[in-house]
Amino acid sequence: MVSMASERLSLFVALNPWWRTGEVPSSWPGLARKKYLSEVLKWIDDDFIQVISGIRRCGKTTIIYQALDALMKENKFNPQNILFVHCDDVKVRESFKYLTDIAEIFDSLGEGKKLMVLDEVQYYDGWELQCKNLYDTYRGRIKFIISGSSATLRTSKNLHFLTGRMMPTTVTPFSFEEFLLAKKLALPQMKKEFEKDYKALVRLGLGAFAQEYMEFGGFPAIVLATADKKNQIANEYFDEVIYKDIVKLWEIKDVKNLEKVALFLVQNAAQRFSYRKIADAISENKNTTQNYLHYIEESYLIRLVEYYAKSTAQQFRKEKKIMLVDSAFHTSRFGMKNIGAIAENCAYTHLAKAGRPIFYWKNKYEVDFVVEAPNGVFTPIEVKYQNSIIPEDFKGLNSFFKHFGNVKYGVMVTKDKFEAHKTKDGKIVQLVPLWLFLLSF
Repeated sequence: MVSMASERLSLFVALNPWWRTGEVPSSWPGLARKKYLSEVLKWIDDDFIQVISGIRRCGKTTIIYQALDALMKENKFNPQNILFVHCDDVKVRESFKYLTDIAEIFDSLGEGKKLMVLDEVQYYDGWELQCKNLYDTYRGRIKFIISGSSATLRTSKNLHFLTGRMMPTTVTPFSFEEFLLAKKLALPQMKKEFEKDYKALVRLGLGAFAQEYMEFGGFPAIVLATADKKNQIANEYFDEVIYKDIVKLWEIKDVKNLEKVALFLVQNAAQRFSYRKIADAISENKNTTQNYLHYIEESYLIRLVEYYAKSTAQQFRKEKKIMLVDSAFHTSRFGMKNIGAIAENCAYTHLAKAGRPIFYWKNKYEVDFVVEAPNGVFTPIEVKYQNSIIPEDFKGLNSFFKHFGNVKYGVMVTKDKFEAHKTKDGKIVQLVPLWLFLLSF
């Protein structure tokens, strides 16, 4: 590759060692993330531009390296025909004003179909139109994978240029199962049945691991860091999202109030909120506060959970609940004092990774989550991460059963209790330790 390439393309030699060795360096792929890897590989033979996005530092680039490693081992692409470009490299942007300048040279070299990865593509101005032109010009000859932070890739005003041309994959921090694998803990194959999985796992002492996962979350680098560095890294990630994504993308002038809104949301994880309440807390007007919250959500720092109702109008009128993409953003600043909310947030991130519609419900009593299964059946889920379960803890679920008479089954996520509880009306509430819920539900 290097001998045939122009001197300009030799700028990429260090980032494409497979041109010389025929393989991805063994230290680059990291922990196998099978879910995302299979999603990327599923579309590799299609012409779609594959868009890999997610919150900063969640492992997007590592997954791309895993995909390249698999493609080379399967002989899907000649290593000479794979080009990885770091678009955030100033030297790259100075040497190649347009992405088509890189593609034109790359296309002229060698034979066979090529693969071009544009990592952090948003650093190129007008990347959306540029990628459209790449697709239209080199379709069938060059396969494109692009990556970047969720804020920039999801909220672009010019994303319409790629309509019908892209296939998105959204990456999140480690699941609890991935967290355990990173800790070198071997797990048996999950049956996804509470009773069977509990019997297979109960002797592994996973409660302590769940506690660590709640405290430090699933960002790969934080999971692997020593205990004295974890909180510092989490705080650095928070600042990156605020200043590199939100402030830069939306050209925020009052950064101090933006940060106040973000910290309010992080501190109040798993709580219902109103825009007026936040605005009053930081002495900002409601509209500006609402805009800030929208920007923070688009950055993937938080997610908002809607009220469960059949009427969209009723949903709109109800308060939403704040959930974090990772509990480390809360615990690194506010500790573990509000452990119930932290456990609830962990349960949420697990449910969200499955892509299921998630709601909460409340009349006099609240149910933390209402989840819709693929078959259309709804399951109420209550999180009670505490040392003992008392009759009052069932009030939310009992109220839900009464309101929705056709629902026969609910789940209560506990600290360590595992048993089936039958209500007076014959409904079943399965009590499940958090560690089991994160693996088996």
